[in-house]
Amino acid sequence: MRVRGVLLLPAIALATLSVSCPRPASEPAATSPAPAPAAAVTAPLAATAPAVAAPASSTASVEDAAPPSAEAAMAPGALAMAPGALAAAPGGDPLALPALPPELVDDGSDKLPEIDPPPATSPTAAEEEVHELASIARETWVFAEPRWTSRRIGYLRAGAVVARRPQPSGRTSCAEGWYRIEPNGYVCIGASATLNIHDLAVEASSRRPARRFAPPALPVVRGEAAPATTQPGETPVAAAQTGETTIAAAQPGETTIAAAQPGEATIAATQPGETALAATQPGANAFAAAQAGEATLAATQPGETALATTQAGASALAATQAGASALAAMRAGDATTLLGGLPYTYVMSRSPTPLLYARLPDEDEQRGAEPDLAAHLLRAATAARAPDFVAPPPPDVTPSVLLYGRPAPGLAGDRRSPGALVLGRARTRSGFALLSTFDHDGRRFGLTTDLAVLPLDRTRVIRPSAFAGLALPEGVTLPVAFARRRHAARLVPGERGVTRAPLRFREAIPLSGASRRVGGIDYLEARDGSLVRADEVVRVDPLPRTPAWAVRGRKWIDVSIDKQSLVAYEGARPVYVTLVSTGADGLGDPKTTRSTIQGLFRIHTKHVTVTMDGDEEEEDPFDFRDVPFVQYFTEGFAFHAAYWHDDFGTPRSHGCVNLSPLDAAWLFEWTTPEVPAEWHGALSLRKGTLVSIRP
Repeated sequence: MRVRGVLLLPAIALATLSVSCPRPASEPAATSPAPAPAAAVTAPLAATAPAVAAPASSTASVEDAAPPSAEAAMAPGALAMAPGALAAAPGGDPLALPALPPELVDDGSDKLPEIDPPPATSPTAAEEEVHELASIARETWVFAEPRWTSRRIGYLRAGAVVARRPQPSGRTSCAEGWYRIEPNGYVCIGASATLNIHDLAVEASSRRPARRFAPPALPVVRGEAAPATTQPGETPVAAAQTGETTIAAAQPGETTIAAAQPGEATIAATQPGETALAATQPGANAFAAAQAGEATLAATQPGETALATTQAGASALAATQAGASALAAMRAGDATTLLGGLPYTYVMSRSPTPLLYARLPDEDEQRGAEPDLAAHLLRAATAARAPDFVAPPPPDVTPSVLLYGRPAPGLAGDRRSPGALVLGRARTRSGFALLSTFDHDGRRFGLTTDLAVLPLDRTRVIRPSAFAGLALPEGVTLPVAFARRRHAARLVPGERGVTRAPLRFREAIPLSGASRRVGGIDYLEARDGSLVRADEVVRVDPLPRTPAWAVRGRKWIDVSIDKQSLVAYEGARPVYVTLVSTGADGLGDPKTTRSTIQGLFRIHTKHVTVTMDGDEEEEDPFDFRDVPFVQYFTEGFAFHAAYWHDDFGTPRSHGCVNLSPLDAAWLFEWTTPEVPAEWHGALSLRKGTLVSIRP
């Protein structure tokens, strides 16, 4: 396990290199920005943690300085104990603490200084012009003050465009100026940021990650309407059947994944944990081809999919019967993808792993770089006919930066040879997030977030987990059960006696709290009056006592390792409940096993996405790019979505708390520190949401 390149966490977050969870990693040091100037960048709280780097060489460019390397940050003596460490003894009960430990109390040290207050007078028409800057790097750091030694409060990702003040606030060690950005903080124009919002790297990376998805709906009780669980401005989630989950976009331009009206498409599971395109009317949905060679997805019966090939060129969604829904681009270049809670379309590499091209290769170049191409394409065509094949989204227009044989622009710090065709090869068990997919010379390619060109026929498209927990509106509370057996059923009393109704795997069942014994079997009573077998569900109960520190309105998270459950609270009221995957080794020592640490902590660093990887020599090597919705709370331990498995409810991770993409997206938006809309990460050591992890 290792960290590569630029460190994305404050120094005090890294107490040891032997943590169980995959650690954050950016690109190799060869592509990292230059080191900081002699006045080293400090950790977010300079008073409680040492500087993250020793002074850099005097030859470093002070104009284009950037955060220190991971190697410098991990030098002996550069690390300090993480917040909450005193309360993190394994086996302790964080709920029994009479008060917050001092290191978790918000002492006001995270408050941002008022350096450039808004103008006192109303702006004139001329002053209302929007001024912007853009990120051209994997990390463009945002500082609390316009100087390198200030505290870091977040960062932007390449392609992000944010509003700024018209004039710089200073030029200390930044020749092109420090600019105040919205909603707060300062960015240095130079190696990682530009005032030219039409820069090629900005254009190539302009597609922003989807972040907001409406929370799952409460299962419909017999004869009642489903209660609303959305926030203002969000689109309610529609469910095709009790407990099924669909997603809708909350803001203009966000990805819409479902429709609530008859005849429209929803995401449903044809097998436990699997997602398929389900029709609300027989034969309602079909991907059909408009031109030669296109791969299409056709549904002949509700929930069935078939792969059809007609002609080549592009893919379109066509209807074959009444009630069919069309999935097509609203305009040239728009990508419509079934994201299922993921910020991008994701793919996993197959074996042999794919090459990463610097530009779109022509047919001769493909055959030269991939000697097995002919045989591989035959195998890929066979694989595309398999029942579990997941088709890529309809193709986008080829990015303009790749037209006419031009190479993709590198991000700031990348070292790419001008004439290079191949940048490298994907590592074993690697995952990639795609900004877009497009057809070229009869093959589908994707552009990764690192601006590499990837042949998709050497990958498999991720089908995101359909599982999601349950939002608990006012009047609905714990206990809640989740079906843990794949063929579980409930007993439904009715006028003609009791009937059996199937439960979907991991379906959420709000309980009344009552129980019955029928025929020698223990049953739990659901809120709708039906009964579920106690041995076929995992039950999440209310806490026996509210922690003294859980004051009214305070957000906090309770994770039970034994139950594999997570409950989000506001004071004493639970607002969301779900299943998770904690460390594979259960209640073991997190320093020597793949176990999740126990104790009371604060979320201090949040990333919309961040790369996690492990050494090739390890028993379980991996290279997961853009792991979604990562929230670190101590050392290398974090909440994050897992797009590579669907075993939520079972211990599985290297030590982190894995969530389904839908759950991780909801939790990310609910917790603090908040990540502003165009930012990619945020840091705060005193204002983050509290996290309690116990047996």
